[in-house]
Amino acid sequence: MQASRPQDPYRAMLLGGSVPASVIAVAAVVVFSLLQGSRGAAGAVTASLLVGVTFAASVLVLQRVRHLEPVIVLGIAMVSYMTVVLLLGLFLVLFRDATWLEPIAFAVSACGVSLAWTVGQVVAFLKVRTLLYDEAPASDGPVGR
Repeated sequence: MQASRPQDPYRAMLLGGSVPASVIAVAAVVVFSLLQGSRGAAGAVTASLLVGVTFAASVLVLQRVRHLEPVIVLGIAMVSYMTVVLLLGLFLVLFRDATWLEPIAFAVSACGVSLAWTVGQVVAFLKVRTLLYDEAPASDGPVGR
């Protein structure tokens, strides 16, 4: 029996978050385009893209700093998540009077896609096989006793 290889937790979190978020994003666009027309669809599309890009960027930043001390990586993770929240809030403030999108569609879609991404990311991370030890290097010859 051969042991399975460890998975890249960052790739798993990226896929685990993006797939359910994409499903919710498509559903939000369809629902809000039916309920509120093109403005609703514009709000849902804008929110979905903004959330997807910022959450994906956070995971990619963590992947780049994974070699640092765990406490530093945790701090960077907290800062990146706070940056995502601040960017969403800034976007809401800057575009609150925009006539080309429906603010309710934007807000509901952003919350739904964010929740789907976060839950999917956590579930994917919990399923990743992470080694808690270093694997021994493969030797070329027989091992002596």
